[in-house]
Amino acid sequence: MDDLVKKHPLYGQLAQYDSNIAALNLGAIVPNVLAGAPELKREEALLEAQLDAAAKRTNALLAAKGKSYQARENAAIAAALRGAGAPGGPSVAGIQSQMEGTARTQVAGAGAQAQRDLDAYRKQLEAQDAAQIGAAQHTLGARADRTYRAKGDELNAQESAFSLSLANGDAAERLSLRTRLSSLALDDAARDEDNKALAALDRKEADALAGLRNRDAQTLATLQTQLRAGIENDMGAQVAQIRQRSVQRFRERADQLRTQFAPGNGPLIATSPNGTAQVNPNLPPALRQRISQLHADYTQAFQNDAKATIADFNKTRSDLTRRYALLTGTDAAAAQSAQLEIRSLVKKREDLYGQMVAQIDREVKTIAQARGVSTVVSTVAPAGGVDLTGDAMKDIETLHE
Repeated sequence: MDDLVKKHPLYGQLAQYDSNIAALNLGAIVPNVLAGAPELKREEALLEAQLDAAAKRTNALLAAKGKSYQARENAAIAAALRGAGAPGGPSVAGIQSQMEGTARTQVAGAGAQAQRDLDAYRKQLEAQDAAQIGAAQHTLGARADRTYRAKGDELNAQESAFSLSLANGDAAERLSLRTRLSSLALDDAARDEDNKALAALDRKEADALAGLRNRDAQTLATLQTQLRAGIENDMGAQVAQIRQRSVQRFRERADQLRTQFAPGNGPLIATSPNGTAQVNPNLPPALRQRISQLHADYTQAFQNDAKATIADFNKTRSDLTRRYALLTGTDAAAAQSAQLEIRSLVKKREDLYGQMVAQIDREVKTIAQARGVSTVVSTVAPAGGVDLTGDAMKDIETLHE
């Protein structure tokens, strides 16, 4: 059956379906990065600079707000102490001398929020890596597809030229044979010899063309293997570069946060392990309660203000991240379209192959009936059987005419 299918006039179309399906599948053989064009790299550098600038502005604002709220809290506590006239309690000068310590306590609260932001930043880096790696599948797959298609077109052109050259080479002999066959005066023996000679010419050309097509198929298979290996090597190198760059960015951001939000020693108001603020126990209960309330109020006000500042930074970062995603996002629609096209081609190929096999079956049954054969198999003929392949090939070849 395989030999007869290759002789069918629609075999060229069937082979083209196979070639197109193989070419489209090249886009799905790799795991997944965008070969950075100069414009993309410049835009990426600009986005990173803007993000760093926004982070520095946010850090500066947090530091300034921390000092401002600390100064206001110290002033309020100093006023409470003067109003209470607390003997032996912390003096205004003592409170002022420990202003920086309390400021560090407040900044530590903002540092906890920054740590959560660092975790979110890591997830964003991972998402960006996945997007960049995914984009490579489209870029490298498209390049392999172009290479494969170009080679297939080149081989098809060579096959057409070879087939034409074979036909031209035998044209004179074929014309002579057909001219003699058209003569009514030709006896049966001579007519049979001419028909055999004409069939031999057709068989010789078909065999030569089939040999070339087999060699071309092997060439395309070798090329596909080479493209697969080349793409996988390129992907491995690019994936390693992307992940190394993201790891370095994350480490730089973590180091920056650790430096900016490192806690200091000796806070003005001690904080217990469970996070509760403890005012100097030597103060009178009412004054201690007042100072504790002031500390809680100013701490809460600072945290609210800091959250708003960090929220503004997060909005800026989200906007920049969306811009970055637009630059490096994978073309999911293109990948889905390729899969739909593959399924469509496979369906068309199956339908065409079914039509060809059905037509061949009809031709073979006609031949079998003419020769008195009741049972036909599509594999090698059993012992004592009759091989109908040659006769069937002649009938199939007449379909070309």
